[in-house]
Amino acid sequence: MVLTNVYTLTLLPVAGICLLVAGYAWGKRPSPGAVPFAVFNVGAAVWAFGSAMAAASSTGAGSLGWIYVQYVGIATLPTAWLAFGLDYTGRERWLTRRSIAALSIEPLVLLALTWTSHRHGLIYRSISPITVDGVTTVELTPAAGFWLHTAYSYALVVIGTAMLVHLMVTVPRRYRSRTVAVLASILAPVALNLGFLAGAIELPIDPTPYAYAVSGTVGTWALIEKDLFDVPPIAPTVAHGIVFEQVADGVLIVDAGGRIVDYNDAARALLADGVEPQGAHIDELLPSLADVLAELDGPSDAVEEVSLTADGRERYFEITSRPIEHGRHRRLGRLITLHDITDRQLREQRLDVLHRVLRHNVRQETNKILGHADFLQQPTRDDDTTEHADAIETAARDLVDWSNQARSIERTLAPADSTDANVDAERAVEAVLDDLLARHPEVEVATSFDADATVRAHVSLQEALYEIVENAIEHNDAATPRIEITGERSGQWFELTVSDNGTGLPEPELAVLDRGRETPLEHGSGLGLWLVSWTVRASRGTLDIEADDGTTITMRLPSADAEDDDVGTDCLLGLDETDSEAAGVSPPSDGSPST
Repeated sequence: MVLTNVYTLTLLPVAGICLLVAGYAWGKRPSPGAVPFAVFNVGAAVWAFGSAMAAASSTGAGSLGWIYVQYVGIATLPTAWLAFGLDYTGRERWLTRRSIAALSIEPLVLLALTWTSHRHGLIYRSISPITVDGVTTVELTPAAGFWLHTAYSYALVVIGTAMLVHLMVTVPRRYRSRTVAVLASILAPVALNLGFLAGAIELPIDPTPYAYAVSGTVGTWALIEKDLFDVPPIAPTVAHGIVFEQVADGVLIVDAGGRIVDYNDAARALLADGVEPQGAHIDELLPSLADVLAELDGPSDAVEEVSLTADGRERYFEITSRPIEHGRHRRLGRLITLHDITDRQLREQRLDVLHRVLRHNVRQETNKILGHADFLQQPTRDDDTTEHADAIETAARDLVDWSNQARSIERTLAPADSTDANVDAERAVEAVLDDLLARHPEVEVATSFDADATVRAHVSLQEALYEIVENAIEHNDAATPRIEITGERSGQWFELTVSDNGTGLPEPELAVLDRGRETPLEHGSGLGLWLVSWTVRASRGTLDIEADDGTTITMRLPSADAEDDDVGTDCLLGLDETDSEAAGVSPPSDGSPST
């Protein structure tokens, strides 16, 4: 075959240019739009190459065969352009496997009907070989299927182009030149193709592929000079949508009548189940906040702190209501945001407890030291001196212990240290017992653990266990102190229980722990129980304390393989004056005092 006509000689370079652009764009993936833009240029190259070879054929049959080849590119181009428009303008969420499969149906059907059109005439009514200006080609008479495909193709092109035009007019000026270049890459082929289909351009072959030389040149300029895919533009509307959906705060847009116009996923998780938010009245979706929202419905910004139940747990939110106005004094509705301040509330509560306990106990022990030191400054007997010196040492050791406990508690307050860690509960208990039994050999201890005793807990778990076992030993006045420690797996949870045969935990200790805060008149004896309680909460577990014929403390912790949805998130203890059951603490059944 000899390539002698001008059509062949000029179309082959066009195909080469399109392939170069496609290769360059493919190398920019996964930048937005890079892959569909590469596919678009491959389609253009196939069309140009098929058209060149059809013009070079010396027989009608050969020319028809290459026309069938070029239809692979023709069928690909509209779908690739639509995909490019979606991806480049930030609407890639529409490009799912299902949508791509759906868009692929029409091109595949077109190819099948085109290649068999000589049998049914759905795409072309007649196919006749002709020679024009020395070029052997085929005269194709379009049928209904051809025009349906043309209408469908231009619909896709118009949609893709409209998205790019919208991008061009909404992005900052520095992005516009590259968007104009991209639009030029489609407008030139569209103009030539429409002119040919309308009969305004009379040539033996469709001249549309020539326009892809313009497309390739402009595309190369946009790729290299304007960083088409290196710095893709972000349309403000798309950016606003991303922020609206991904912001952690719940956001509600409410009209002047109190009905919800829009909301994000974070807000949907807080709304009442079984009610479609769109168009519903806000009082139906947040019934517990009806009074608060009524108070916030003013002409200016308003802020209120409230509690809501989310994911089965009580959470605390800062609600902000801002009026939405158009023009002067024309109110359209309200923008309501719900900012989760649960962690802040929890931290403030714990810091308050830490402050009150330390202030009370440090002042008390310091007074002891000063009193005994004052006694030592007076002439006294040797046995009295020893007694007072021992008391000073005891008070000083207590201060050191509280300092260590405060440091451990500080770790439970720090978000950076609140990440989960897999802890072997049995080994942690063994380490605690090795230390304490060396100092208290008289204590009888029995332990029993399931085979898998690994839990997901806060890093302070071993310190919390130490506090529990030390209390059970040092405040046990039984003739033979006994401690039983068990660990049992229960579904997604692991229950770690420590029981002693003392007289039970004092009721004031439980009362303070139940309230979740210290008061000026009521204090716990120290920080140990607070450390235990907060460690369990930071581990997303629950704490149960029973004081009846001794003290039984049960820590219910997530097992190492527990799913997050099954164990929830860090829960609060006593931010409100709830009953002890809600706080996860059981009071003594008989009210008897204990250790």
